[in-house]
Formats: sequence, C-alpha cells, structure tokens
Amino acid sequence: MKISTPIFKAAAALAMASACGTAHAAVTCEQLAEIAFVTERLRDNGTPLADVMGEADRLEASKKFTGAEIAGIREAIDNSFKRIRTSNETLLDCRAKLKK
Repeated sequence: MKISTPIFKAAAALAMASACGTAHAAVTCEQLAEIAFVTERLRDNGTPLADVMGEADRLEASKKFTGAEIAGIREAIDNSFKRIRTSNETLLDCRAKLKK
C-alpha cells in the first residue's frame, strides 16, 4: 500500500516552506504531534510500519530537513505506531526538550 505524501500535512507544509526560499524549515512540536496523530490513524487502518516509515525516507531524500529533524520525525512515527507515546505526549515531550 503506497501512502501519498499529502497524508503528512505537516511534512508537506515544511517542504513547501523550504521551496519558498529558505534552506530548510524547522520541524515544530505541533508538526511532530500531527505526524504522530496521522501515524496512529494509519496504524489503526492497517497500514504497516514500513509503509509509514517510507514517508520519512521520502522526506529524507528531499534533502530539505536536517538529520536531527528526520530523526525526530522517525522517532515520532515509531513511538506513535508502537503505542509508546501518544501524539499529545509527543507534543509535550518536544516542548519540554525545547525548554532545556
């Protein structure tokens, strides 16, 4: 099952911002939470983790995100898919890391 990139609205918005002149767009906590939320829905609809991670592969291939940003996206996907962290927990954890 192929997932279209527009499913990841947050990532698509980042790619568009990047195309509009900036070298790269920083991933916000809200966008990571949205990616986690969409991942939960995809999981619940039977999409395999490998297919969801394929979206992260495509984002990485676009070269519009730093390695740390891609790592954060992959972590959000993995934690959400495996029910380690909810999308809200992803948001709160990200915000807590920013305060440090």
